[in-house]
Amino acid sequence: LRKFTTNFDLVDTSGCPDPSVVVGGYEFQPTVGVYKSESTRNGVTDMSAMEAWIIIKPSIQQDPFIDPPSNVDFTAPIPCPEEDLLPYWDTKRDYYPTFQSSDKQSISTRAHMVACTNAFFATQFRRFGFSILLCGSRARFVYWDRSGAVVSRRFDYTSNFIPLAEFLWRLNRASPGNRGVDVSVVPISLPESQDRTVREQLGIGSSSPLYGYMVPVDTALQKPKDAEGRPLTTHHFYVGPRPAPKQCSLLEQRTHSFHVWDVAQKRVVFFKETWRVHSRGTSTESEVYRKLHSRRIRNIPTFEHGGDMSALGTKTITHLFSEAWWCCTPNHKAHLPLVQHRIILRGVERNLSTFKTPKEFLTVFKDALTAHQEAYEYLGFLHRNISMENIGITGEGRGLLMGWECCSSKSGEEWHVQHFYVYGTLPFMSGALLDQGTQPKHVLADDLESFLHVIMYTMVRYLPSATNVEDRNTLLQIFDEEYVIDERGRAIGGSRK
Repeated sequence: LRKFTTNFDLVDTSGCPDPSVVVGGYEFQPTVGVYKSESTRNGVTDMSAMEAWIIIKPSIQQDPFIDPPSNVDFTAPIPCPEEDLLPYWDTKRDYYPTFQSSDKQSISTRAHMVACTNAFFATQFRRFGFSILLCGSRARFVYWDRSGAVVSRRFDYTSNFIPLAEFLWRLNRASPGNRGVDVSVVPISLPESQDRTVREQLGIGSSSPLYGYMVPVDTALQKPKDAEGRPLTTHHFYVGPRPAPKQCSLLEQRTHSFHVWDVAQKRVVFFKETWRVHSRGTSTESEVYRKLHSRRIRNIPTFEHGGDMSALGTKTITHLFSEAWWCCTPNHKAHLPLVQHRIILRGVERNLSTFKTPKEFLTVFKDALTAHQEAYEYLGFLHRNISMENIGITGEGRGLLMGWECCSSKSGEEWHVQHFYVYGTLPFMSGALLDQGTQPKHVLADDLESFLHVIMYTMVRYLPSATNVEDRNTLLQIFDEEYVIDERGRAIGGSRK
């Protein structure tokens, strides 16, 4: 393989787990890590530095997928066997071959693949990525992005090595952007005096790397040229740390938020990045903030600017293949694209877990409830993602309700577009939304129940109490339950709630 990957180092990582690749308490690692030559990496296995990875299984029986028959068009209507039956014949296809094998070895291989993918996206600035799966003498290529994966038909690489060689050769010659690197985030070095100031203001250690982040101007108000015809600035530049990786599935990795340094204004602001559903029936978080401020809703962070990053290609493409003739997804269910959305907020100093006194905690919580009530009464907005992350604290110890990327109107007009995706923070979602026996529609009561879960968790987790450890852990188990994602993309669980 090395002669096709001259710009890369192929490293045997099979015996060295990466602590970032943990699922259910078990550590995983790819068999071979593909690193950029002479790249800096922490240890033999470092998912944060990999360009791609290879998983090798000794047996074909460990292949997690079952290929459908060759050349079957899954978009074609089913032909009617007899002309007399034509008026009654349903031409819609209701049967698709099972693509995911249910064999225990196959399930284990899929879990291995997904664990590595979760860590890859959690520890890197990535729009998409590639991996290779080898099971015995068979190989598959996999394209991953935040809305799904595309898996190739398997082939025998021992008798036909050309597809594998060409794939590696193309990957070797591809630009960082074509390999999936998010080119809107770059490592950055500052002059010593400026570097010291930024690190002091953001509370970053001297050994932690700094990155530059591009954030679009307010895309709804942006004009391409000024009065004299000169092009205007389309993006602003900020400096900040790498966000801490989240130990969760790719479906739950859609949001990062942290403080950054405004290079132009020389001040600390709050940066937020979301991979949002891209559809005509949904509103962007920047649009929601503009509406909230237009109605003077209290206890909302000040919206500076922001918008979609789609101009830089930060949009998923997996959905484009859901209607392909070879796609054997059941019912060809519609997958909507996700687009990267970044905004800058002002006024957010601390998160909820850093409250200083019980009185401040209750004040912050009351302020967040006030913001929710006014948004609902004056604009008809349901927040749909009440969580600890989305309640902030100002420098004066007052509360802010943020995280409006899942917001919808109480009429539910957007719900039919969004119900294929996991919305909300699972530990704080209402019991009704997580109940397998219901077909829920998010209502006011679900938001209010989420507030209840947040206040319960925060009190048990952070307030001094005479409760013994066993009772305290029993209470916290309500929020630590395992959840499954069904075929419609819905989270199921929460029985203790």
